[in-house]
Amino acid sequence: MKKIRAPDLTEERISIVLDTLDSWSGKLTWELLLDAVESLTGLRYSRFTFAEYPEIANAFSLKKDTLRGTLPRSRGEPQDERIRAALMQVKRHQAKSARLQAENNLLIEQFVIWAINAERKGVTIAMLNNPLPKPHRDRSKEVK
Repeated sequence: MKKIRAPDLTEERISIVLDTLDSWSGKLTWELLLDAVESLTGLRYSRFTFAEYPEIANAFSLKKDTLRGTLPRSRGEPQDERIRAALMQVKRHQAKSARLQAENNLLIEQFVIWAINAERKGVTIAMLNNPLPKPHRDRSKEVK
């Protein structure tokens, strides 16, 4: 029997995966992440599909590193549900912030590489900062 292939990852589905990783607590494996995403989207992806997307692979690695060495805290948790929910939201936002900072660092590295390569090819900053040409939107009216 032929296995049905899941549709390509869209920006919305990537966002779901990243949000799932941001709010993750406990043991993290690719299988557990795939199960969680399947329960949210109804689609089963492979770990290789997720690994092809740098933002997912980087977020997974960062979350895995963050979770390593942390012990589950059973004592000291607040009794009030609203406080626990607020603390979970803070943790999600902190994880998202750390992930976005890591992505930003990768983009800055990419920019530096592009800038050095452009300089080697004789492209100046002034050339790179030139405004884009205006599109010729009325071109079809002139042709008549």
